[in-house]
Amino acid sequence: MNKAEQKHVDAVAAIGCVICREFEETITPCEVHHIGEGSGERSNYMVAGLCEKHHRTGSASLHGAGVKQFLRLYKLPTEYHLIELVNKYRAIDELYR
Repeated sequence: MNKAEQKHVDAVAAIGCVICREFEETITPCEVHHIGEGSGERSNYMVAGLCEKHHRTGSASLHGAGVKQFLRLYKLPTEYHLIELVNKYRAIDELYR
């Protein structure tokens, strides 16, 4: 990962879990989830922060429930909508710095 990619990943991680922020109005430490289709290489610019509960543990997590069920559960049109949430909360956080 180059410096620019690392800076972006760090900025995404700093906003916390986008699902917790959007649906629970809490800021929760997160893991960085790479977004993409198929099994190909993922971009470090296409990432969203998800806490352990929403990323990989349990029936409400993206990896636990599967992408389609996770999207239905949170009424998200596509996995790429997580990027919109990242952009939303990065902009909000920037306003209050």
